[in-house]
Amino acid sequence: MRENDLNTEEKILLAAIELFPVKGDMTTREIANLAGVNVAAINYHFKSKDNLMKAVEKHYSSMLYDIQNEIINDPSTTLEDKLIIWANHLMEFMFKWPALITVVSSLILQDKEYNPEIINKFFRDVELKDKIQDIISKITGIEDIDTLNYKYIQLFSGVLGPIIFQVLPMISGMKGIFIDFSLEEERMKYIKNLVTSILDK
Repeated sequence: MRENDLNTEEKILLAAIELFPVKGDMTTREIANLAGVNVAAINYHFKSKDNLMKAVEKHYSSMLYDIQNEIINDPSTTLEDKLIIWANHLMEFMFKWPALITVVSSLILQDKEYNPEIINKFFRDVELKDKIQDIISKITGIEDIDTLNYKYIQLFSGVLGPIIFQVLPMISGMKGIFIDFSLEEERMKYIKNLVTSILDK
């Protein structure tokens, strides 16, 4: 889609999406300047900066979910590699856009009715969870649903833990992390170890 074909609302959203990875705390003035509109246009189309941030969060969460599904559904990848690539991509994505965590946290605190897309995609939607558990079942031969649930929780927690471990210090400017998961070599060593432990009967 050419820029001239975009309406004002789309221009504002795309500007916020572009600024988001760099400035999770961008101002409405910065968004308006990049979009080539005035600040009043943001209030007119989105009513508030929070509503605009909700649209940005939905964009990134949906993008992450769609890519994760592509990885899990890729017929050319072995079952174990699906888990490794899935885990690596999830961690890599969050390291690339760490502001997603702070924006979601801020929006939840400000609006108790807010239902983040990332929560819906990764905690309420069981389709992706079922696919991952099916992969674990096929590799290990485990059929007990409780055991598969535990394996999934272990895998997801094993991915989520390093994200929190890495991203929160990054956001606060702390140094001295003893494992730098943003380095692919370190991250892959960890992920392969994690997946191997999950697939152990």
